[in-house]
Amino acid sequence: MTRLSLILVTLAFSLSLSLAGCGSRSIGNKIDDQFIAPQVSANVERAHTDLASPTSRIIVTSYNGVVLLAGQTPRAELKTAAEQAARKVQNVTKVHNELQVARPTSLLVRSNDSLLTSKIKTQMLADSTVPGTRIKVVTENGIVYLLGLVSRQEANSATNLVQSVGGVQKIVKLFQYTN
Repeated sequence: MTRLSLILVTLAFSLSLSLAGCGSRSIGNKIDDQFIAPQVSANVERAHTDLASPTSRIIVTSYNGVVLLAGQTPRAELKTAAEQAARKVQNVTKVHNELQVARPTSLLVRSNDSLLTSKIKTQMLADSTVPGTRIKVVTENGIVYLLGLVSRQEANSATNLVQSVGGVQKIVKLFQYTN
């Protein structure tokens, strides 16, 4: 086996392992999600120059074709333009526009958000009642967004867990329910 073949096999195996932890979604959906967020980000930045400037901070997350837009932008029309641009991307089934009309958050706030996300994911992975590998956690300005393909009971368990983490300002559930 050539070196290139070995590298390709290793990459394919690694990708299959990382996608296997994503629950009951199809491999096609899992692969689509890998490409949706960058495509949405590019579309949003092309929609208006202010959406690509330092006056806006836009976080794009995708899970099972559902897109979350979070962050800040200075004007309401930019929030609308970002959503319209996101909807135009192939394989996007739904857009949750949670952009705030405000200045971008400070580095300190972003650091706290990263810490909160880490705490939540760690607790989810340690709790057998929460399918941590099937839930995406995004924290922006103290608001925790939960995305995933879960049962209502799993969603409730995840929400209860997040409520117990200090520093969470608000929880926004964007789950797709299996029951």
